Amino acid sequence: MKNWLKVRLISYIFVLAAIFDPIIETMNELNNLSNSLELTIKDTDLQNVTIDLAETITDSFLSEGIGRDIPIFGTIVGLAKSAMNLKDRLFIKKLIYFLINLNSIPKNKREEMIVQIDSSDKYKIKVGEKLIYIIDKCEDHKSAEKVGKLFHAFLNGSISYSEFLRGATIIDKIFFEDLEFFLSENIETLQKVETWNDDPLSDFQHRLVNAGLFSSSIDPVTVEDQDDWKMTDKYVVRGGKASVYLTEIGSILKMYL
Repeated sequence: MKNWLKVRLISYIFVLAAIFDPIIETMNELNNLSNSLELTIKDTDLQNVTIDLAETITDSFLSEGIGRDIPIFGTIVGLAKSAMNLKDRLFIKKLIYFLINLNSIPKNKREEMIVQIDSSDKYKIKVGEKLIYIIDKCEDHKSAEKVGKLFHAFLNGSISYSEFLRGATIIDKIFFEDLEFFLSENIETLQKVETWNDDPLSDFQHRLVNAGLFSSSIDPVTVEDQDDWKMTDKYVVRGGKASVYLTEIGSILKMYL
């Protein structure tokens, strides 16, 4: 092989390495986090995970203290190149508020439910990896806490894994104050039936519909001749009623959050 061709091939190898090495490193880190979070949920006593812990996040405390008992914390500290940055600390805080909701579920039950999903042909992403994506996208620790409550409902068999995923998606995309108001308000006051000439839905109701917590429908409108139109209107308009009602996933969130 000519020297110039060898040089070119070597340069291509270096270019490809520069492109793919960071990708491979990121995939390995994600795999480590995924396995570590699954291990934390399946086989860890979570009684030591408390709200107070979320306010005392330090490198030494996580690596030398509770980090030795909670695998996911130790993994995050280990992946940090030096001291943890602000993003790492905020992610750990979200993880803490998520995990707090799982400590009442027995370890064997947690493991049973997770293994059931991981071994299913229906779901191509492991539970640990999926939870990393979901928790990382949470706006803050309060949203992560809601996700934890919903995952608790899955672990104890109250809802399916698909329902958990759908609910987590809604928690991610809805404005948190809207979610809080929805959870605190009486459903009867939020549901509404109106005729075609009544007041339209409120902005809040539209937001609940857009989030998937409520659904809306409109009856078909019919126009018929009036028998005695000289005495009344020439035409009779029927239908056109718009209804707003709680969806199945909205009912689940209302019940378990």
